[in-house]
Amino acid sequence: MQPILSADSSTTIDLFDRFDAWASALTDRDLHAWRDALPTAVVEPQIATEHPTLIRALDRVRQLARIDGTALPWLGLPFALRDTGLSAVPLPCLVGGAKAFRLKRKPDGSDWLATVRSIEEAARTGLERLHDVERFHRDAQRAIVAEFRPGALPALLALAIHLPLLSPRAVSAHLEITVAGASKLMERTASAGLLIEITQRRSWRLFLPPDLAIEFGYSPTKRGRPAREAPPLPVNRALADVFADFDEQMAHIDRLLDQR
Repeated sequence: MQPILSADSSTTIDLFDRFDAWASALTDRDLHAWRDALPTAVVEPQIATEHPTLIRALDRVRQLARIDGTALPWLGLPFALRDTGLSAVPLPCLVGGAKAFRLKRKPDGSDWLATVRSIEEAARTGLERLHDVERFHRDAQRAIVAEFRPGALPALLALAIHLPLLSPRAVSAHLEITVAGASKLMERTASAGLLIEITQRRSWRLFLPPDLAIEFGYSPTKRGRPAREAPPLPVNRALADVFADFDEQMAHIDRLLDQR
């Protein structure tokens, strides 16, 4: 695997190539790839065993930042957290670091505290986003079941999970339907509350799931108590087949996007 964050490669690989390598590394099953690609100067001193695991992971990133001299080492934090057992897999939402890690030989307590708090906030935000995606998945299941003839609706909803920002032209290309058909399908999905149109142009339209539309300020924040979610659908063989087909649609979209 291409060493994604080593200082030696910074002069020969541009930012986009390194980011692509990082994105590929997130799904790499080699648990030692990131650690093995670190410069030999990045070491864990004996005294590190006395520090919390989170600080030990951050210190690896700090040492790399001192060598690399850019913000790119922040991309390594998800791998450092995984390598120290704080997460089962690298979580891209936990990318981060502190400017002091690059500029100060010995960051002070306030620098460490600010970094830990930023990681906590990123973890909270990531968990909320995961809950939103899971709720969208459940709402999509209900919408599919409610349709007498769902047609391309399952494929569109599966695509929305992988590519939240959608236009009729993009949907047309990915699902191999006409632009007019894609536009009507998205309007139908929006009327069910599963997508929100964030533009008002007939010739250039964009849609987002409700949670992201609120997050980016395209839709007003809901006030008061959160709406109670509808009860789970009763489990039976017919519904199980529908849900299995929807999951297969998501897997198919995932494979399709990987090939592009």
